[in-house]
Amino acid sequence: MKTIILTEKPSVARDFAAALSDGKFQSNDGFIELSNYVITWAIGHLLTPFDPEDYDLKWKRWSLDTLPIFPEKFKFKSVVQTKKQLVIVKNILKRKDFNKIIIATDAGREGELIARLILEEAKVKLPSFRFFTSDALTKDVINRELSRVKPLSDFDRLYIAGRARQQADWLVGMNLSRLATIKLNDLFSVGRVQTAVLGLIVERKKEISKFNPVNYFEMKSKFIFQNGTLDCFWFDPLVKIEDKRKEQRVDFELIAKKLVGQKAEIIKLVESEKIHTPQGLFSLTELQRRANIEFGFSAAKTLEYAQTLYEKYKCLSYPRSDSKVMATSSFDLVSDLVFKFKNSYPEYYQKFAPYKVSLKNKIVFDDSRLTDHHGLIPLKEFSGNMSSPEGLIFTLVLKRFITNFLENFKFMETEVEINCLDENFKTKGRRIIELGFKELEGKESENILPEIKLNEIGKFQEANIESKQTRPPSEYNEASLLYDMTNPARLVKENEHKKIFRTEIGIGTQATRAQIIETLLKRSYIERDQKNLIATQKGIFLIDKLQLMPSTQGLTSIAQTADLELMLQDMSEGKSENKNDSDILNLIYSSILAAVDEWKNIQTEKNTKTLPDSARNNSNSMGPCPMCQAEVRNFPKSYSCSRWQEGCKFTIWKVVAKKKISDAQVSKIISNKKSDLIKGFKSKAGKNFDAFLVLGKDGVVSFEFNN
Repeated sequence: MKTIILTEKPSVARDFAAALSDGKFQSNDGFIELSNYVITWAIGHLLTPFDPEDYDLKWKRWSLDTLPIFPEKFKFKSVVQTKKQLVIVKNILKRKDFNKIIIATDAGREGELIARLILEEAKVKLPSFRFFTSDALTKDVINRELSRVKPLSDFDRLYIAGRARQQADWLVGMNLSRLATIKLNDLFSVGRVQTAVLGLIVERKKEISKFNPVNYFEMKSKFIFQNGTLDCFWFDPLVKIEDKRKEQRVDFELIAKKLVGQKAEIIKLVESEKIHTPQGLFSLTELQRRANIEFGFSAAKTLEYAQTLYEKYKCLSYPRSDSKVMATSSFDLVSDLVFKFKNSYPEYYQKFAPYKVSLKNKIVFDDSRLTDHHGLIPLKEFSGNMSSPEGLIFTLVLKRFITNFLENFKFMETEVEINCLDENFKTKGRRIIELGFKELEGKESENILPEIKLNEIGKFQEANIESKQTRPPSEYNEASLLYDMTNPARLVKENEHKKIFRTEIGIGTQATRAQIIETLLKRSYIERDQKNLIATQKGIFLIDKLQLMPSTQGLTSIAQTADLELMLQDMSEGKSENKNDSDILNLIYSSILAAVDEWKNIQTEKNTKTLPDSARNNSNSMGPCPMCQAEVRNFPKSYSCSRWQEGCKFTIWKVVAKKKISDAQVSKIISNKKSDLIKGFKSKAGKNFDAFLVLGKDGVVSFEFNN
């Protein structure tokens, strides 16, 4: 009898096959068969939740009368793009020559959900076990962990948490998107996480728009001492937060006038050695932030380039990771890579510290900080063009990897305070002792002060008074938004929420943050202005309307996201007393019921003219959609239902078989479900033909011929 191993990705299946066959195996269509094992894989999620109309046709039409939408039991269907692989996996699971199945999807709640949905769909009754590790999948790790597999039921908590997250997102999206669209009379999408992120961007825009700049002045003064001069800023030592400002220039002019030629004394001189250690490996979000700062790449593009390095060039580890460390069991792998790259890139190893290639190096090796996947590491040299986007991303990861095995950055910092006629001045200096890993990251500047002594007497020489102005908060760019999504503690006021966000909890996940940004852009809630991300009038309009109602106000705040994420994390880790997802789902049900009740009683926007011009979809109505009765709109490349993002599949492409389709023919198809005879289509073989365009029951337009 054989054992089935189910992985989440084809590449992981190949790792298992290589480890279990000494590298000698042959892939079949969707699986790998060895003497004792059959290894097959998902491709992410193979199953997706039903659409509302899949449960009941009454939910196909968007209407207040059919809200809320609460399925009695959540059901699933195949993802269209990966339906073939689902059939392959199900057929394998029906075979009679197996005695057990080992689940080896990613070690987290999403990986658990992917596997459990497949097992439920296939109605698997085999003894089931869990392969669970975040270590790099070397041959030794795979064989070791296969001998340690545990009953699948030991991981039920992960499945329940993943299922709760999925169902909560579905309920919020399906109900509140319809509610907002109907009451605001334009297409709006509301999501549990995306709306909270939009709230951040809208709030930043409002802060900037209402910001009133304040004029102020700073004074930088020069003092002469025996061995040189010091440039210092005036400051007020009585103010708790150091204040270098004056509101009136005349105040500084009077100070400068009275200090001319006066004696000055060094009243504080503190020298301290500072040591900065490397930052650990890249997580995906850290890589996305750095690539945005260095090259202006969007988060989505960075993920795309990293995925190419992983899948095509096989020179980067799995990129969708939120870890910055490796497992201790990966030491041999990492050690081999360090010395392999030392031979290939000797110029990067000028400050090499061999003693850091050790398990004592907790910046790199720390099991306690490991999550679903280990940090990003280079696996071999990149064989492509180093100046290409993929080459630039590879170089970022390679350098960050190497920095962790270079000397620490050491410098001597000197703090100086000077008193002159009871006025106080301050400066800092830095003298580099060991540049260390900063040599690879980018050189640090020095500010070496002259040799001075405590209580040394010098003299005031001159002052320079500068006029300045307070600045508003900066617009978000992708780097700063990703930072706040990953580290949102400073954005919340309540201590409990600060505590939540100081753990590993952020907004979204490594795998979804880029997609959230792209979704907000696609839906015209935000727009790019060079590197900045700015809320549009449509985005502001939606957030303002949601904030008016107590039931939906929380959706615009990251605090509510924090509460739910903490509940999910506690459930995943077994800290929650509740053994099922009832608490979470009851919370979602009650909030949706409250929203429906409140929003039903508010006045519906009369028409889209109530929205600012930039908040409306920039498309002309072609009439009612024949599938769902929403509007068909004139988009740049197609005539599509305005609710295409909610699942309506009605689309007529503007160019079909190299023939441009006229507005009149589109109107004919919408009203009669069939065009007039259209002449001049061209086949792939280059032959001309004539045909009707006919709308099918599934919303797909196809050809119909005369004969």
